[in-house]
Amino acid sequence: MKVCILSGRYPGTQFESTINHKLYADKYSYSYIHCNYPTKAKNPYLNKIHYILSYIDLFDYIVWIDDDAFFLDFENDIMQYLPDENVFMSICRSPTFKKIKTFFSSGQFILRCNKKSKRFLEDALEVNLVEVKSWWTKDLGYFSNGDQDIFIYLFLTQEIYMKKYKLFDYKAFNSRYENLFEKDIHKPLIIHFTGVPKIKKYNYIKTQQKLNLHASLVPLGWLENYKLHMRNSNFRLKKWRLKKLIKWFYR
Repeated sequence: MKVCILSGRYPGTQFESTINHKLYADKYSYSYIHCNYPTKAKNPYLNKIHYILSYIDLFDYIVWIDDDAFFLDFENDIMQYLPDENVFMSICRSPTFKKIKTFFSSGQFILRCNKKSKRFLEDALEVNLVEVKSWWTKDLGYFSNGDQDIFIYLFLTQEIYMKKYKLFDYKAFNSRYENLFEKDIHKPLIIHFTGVPKIKKYNYIKTQQKLNLHASLVPLGWLENYKLHMRNSNFRLKKWRLKKLIKWFYR
């Protein structure tokens, strides 16, 4: 079984998630590819579709993970959630405790690489988001104006794709910062930092500080194998707060 963990974005990420994704892939002998180049997509959310299509013919499964998402539980194999034989995508619901909800979250998903999933992604690039927005209903949750909405639209409206995805509870591989310390607490396989940039950055640094982890959020024992060293997350947090204060002072 050839599995690739694929991540990336353009412009490049400000998170040290590439280290996290690579070391997790190494743990399970999966391939890892990080994409940080532009595509012809007019909507930056659709870059990921171009990235996946570039490699879909090389693997049996592709695990997509956003650049602001990290593997936290290195003893838990993401492929336990691989799609059933009759579907081509495994994907998670959005967190139940959040005020803003979505039908599912495309920040992380497992794709079975075959003709149907390839056609699905190719069709996604042809979908007009204006049409999707006019079709959208409140019960589907927040409209993000990106690949997530297109995926939902195709799965719910096109007969060829109906019932071709497996939907998991968010705790499977779509946890949030709050799940570590505040709400619905559990041990996440994946933690996804979401929200506006300043909130994402703050929660990212706080996670390093509270869990005493490297910026890659890799377990400490694994850092030694790659000659990586801890950096002071308290200093990082103070530096971030100072930058915010200076920016506020000179606004």
